[in-house]
Amino acid sequence: MYRDSSWDPRPTRGSARLWLQYLITTVYAPVHWAVFTVLLLTVIALGFVLEIISWIPGVESGLLKLIDLLFKVCPPWPSWFVTLPELRHEGDTAFYRERVERHLTNSRRAADPKTRELDVPLRKFRAVGAGYVAQAAAARGWEPHPDTPYNPLREVKLLRPPQNARDTAQVAG
Repeated sequence: MYRDSSWDPRPTRGSARLWLQYLITTVYAPVHWAVFTVLLLTVIALGFVLEIISWIPGVESGLLKLIDLLFKVCPPWPSWFVTLPELRHEGDTAFYRERVERHLTNSRRAADPKTRELDVPLRKFRAVGAGYVAQAAAARGWEPHPDTPYNPLREVKLLRPPQNARDTAQVAG
């Protein structure tokens, strides 16, 4: 399953490009977050208005689709942003292994036993590859999500399988 080269570690980025991305990130990030906040507040205000007319079928699902679209079009942390730790540790496999381990164990969503899905973005596993994420996740009871198309060049989507018959009944129902 993980024999494709897209599951291997990503090549290191050049230092000039990395520094340029870091500088653009530090300048553009506050503007991006302001735009994101305005868009999110607009969607929330629209949600209050739609709550009044919630008797129309499908309004709630439409609002949820709108929120998903907002996070897809204008994510709070775009994939091209470069942080100072990423700048310092580009290509450092030990740093990225620790990042993956921390994301799989300490992140709020991973620690919650009720959480069934977890996304691991490229920024967490760049130097170790998506194959390492799949192996480390399998050791913690996660598996690659079977219903989503694989795109290990951007993120790895994981699914926690049901632990017992009651969990299976909740998923089915």
